[in-house]
Amino acid sequence: MSKPKSKGRYGEGTVFWDKRRGRWVARVSAGIRPDGTRDVRVAEGHTPSEAQDRLNGLKAEVSAGVEGGVSYTVAEACEAWLSYGLKRPDDHPTKVKYRSLIRANIVPLLGRARLKKLRAEDVDHWLAQVAKDHATSTVSLLLGLLRRIIRFAEARGKVMRNVAELVDPPEGQAGRPSKSMTIEQAHAMLKISRGSWLHGYIALSVFTGVRTEEARPLKWKHTHLNPVADQTCTCGERHRETTAPHVEVWRSVRTKGDTKTPKSRRTIALPRHVVTILTAVRASAEIDAEDAGRALRPEHYVFASEAATVRDAANVRRDLRKATKAARLEGTWTPREFRHTFVSIMSDAGVREELIANLVGHKRTSTTRTVYRHQLRPVITTGAEVLDELFDSGQLGALGIRNPSSDLRIH
Repeated sequence: MSKPKSKGRYGEGTVFWDKRRGRWVARVSAGIRPDGTRDVRVAEGHTPSEAQDRLNGLKAEVSAGVEGGVSYTVAEACEAWLSYGLKRPDDHPTKVKYRSLIRANIVPLLGRARLKKLRAEDVDHWLAQVAKDHATSTVSLLLGLLRRIIRFAEARGKVMRNVAELVDPPEGQAGRPSKSMTIEQAHAMLKISRGSWLHGYIALSVFTGVRTEEARPLKWKHTHLNPVADQTCTCGERHRETTAPHVEVWRSVRTKGDTKTPKSRRTIALPRHVVTILTAVRASAEIDAEDAGRALRPEHYVFASEAATVRDAANVRRDLRKATKAARLEGTWTPREFRHTFVSIMSDAGVREELIANLVGHKRTSTTRTVYRHQLRPVITTGAEVLDELFDSGQLGALGIRNPSSDLRIH
């Protein structure tokens, strides 16, 4: 049996033979814990060289400020990140989404693993399992979440390195391609939704191309159905000038209320048939407000929930599923596909791609003045004019839009 090694200087640690354990033991002092007790870290090895390697590892952890022990699990790291690392309210849509993804895909498959002992091979195996049932984009998102979780744990001394950074995501399943409705399908959706809150939401989405997160928080103060604006003429005097009916797409339900990108902030003219439908929506809202003993105010939402709040995305999807089923549309449809429908209608009408991109907020060269909310913005009218021409020519006349006076109450 080899002769036990002598004790090293303080902080350097020591390796010695432990007769009781029958192992070589590496031990190093990491100082004093916050509670006043000594932080002594111990590891074992079958040979002196193995124990020395363990000692070097312990010293590296101490030097890096990493906590001792290996009991901290991936599941604990996930919950810590959700609680303290993701700086959003618990009911924020992003946090709800991430919490669901983590608890459904990371915790069940990796949760029991000790974070310090997690290997790149373990992450590879987990990704291979995830890729069997999820689209490539979801696989990449899950790996990104795991990287953020371990990075958060690394910054708090739970682990020395982020093994998830060493791994690339594999190809997942083919995602469901987005699609657009035909004129006939849009007709069916508008017809079946007449009398419900979806009627105006569908009309606005299909014929302006706004995103669902832009439509849901739209307020009446940003919806101008018969607008009159103050203007200053060249002589310096103020006068009143009527502008085209339009909506100001300046806000969304994203973090801090901003649109997806600055270029997404735009002011879009409304086709006449959309103005007719939204006029009915407003009249219905005014009646409901009067029945509730209050007045309809500019800051109220156009498509408000029954509680007068922004309508939840899940609520929209649920009502849309009911409507598509009632309209006998085949397949699964989502709110974002109204936007695709708008692009298809405009493209079929021969509208230039540059204009379509501008209308939906994709073009980088959108004029700077459209992002200044305190100025009177020029209204992008060309899209509305094209749709009005299609409507007048009969191509959209089959949508069944009629005088709204007979069904003003929209819920």
